[in-house]
Amino acid sequence: MPPRSPGVPAGYTSHRLLYNAASEMLILELRRAGTAYLLPSRLFVRHRDSEAYEQIGNPAEGMCFESAVTCQTKPVVVFNSMKWEKPPGGGNWAGVYSLDLKSKELRLRISPENLSLEEPHLRLWIPELISLSEDADTLHVNVGVEKPVPSGAVVHYFLARANLSDGKLSLLAP
Repeated sequence: MPPRSPGVPAGYTSHRLLYNAASEMLILELRRAGTAYLLPSRLFVRHRDSEAYEQIGNPAEGMCFESAVTCQTKPVVVFNSMKWEKPPGGGNWAGVYSLDLKSKELRLRISPENLSLEEPHLRLWIPELISLSEDADTLHVNVGVEKPVPSGAVVHYFLARANLSDGKLSLLAP
């Protein structure tokens, strides 16, 4: 078994590694290893010259921090959060957060309450972040849109642009 980096908990495996040049920070997304299905995804950061990782935030049990994106010009990482019920049941989108990599300020940027779309819909959620603009104001995301139909509802997924300051969505492509 390979040695673990200091700060990385047991039961997890590396899923994705990002680098933010503005802060010289590594961002590590960890997912559960093997059959440890109750371990939620977590994000960790460390300066490139440090050996030990620090967990981003102190998420509640069942809360996943995942799908991180960053840009090269601002010291920020933006990530998605999901709340999973146990035993492994359904999950609910909890919001998009940002972490200032210099000050360590963690902020909820887009929530289920402020995510908005001008066309009629029943429900919206963001299952995945794709990229962050260089000014750190705009995300490209995959978004789920539940729309009413005569027999009930149907869900479509779109590539969309999301404004981090107000949660407004612009659908780009199905």
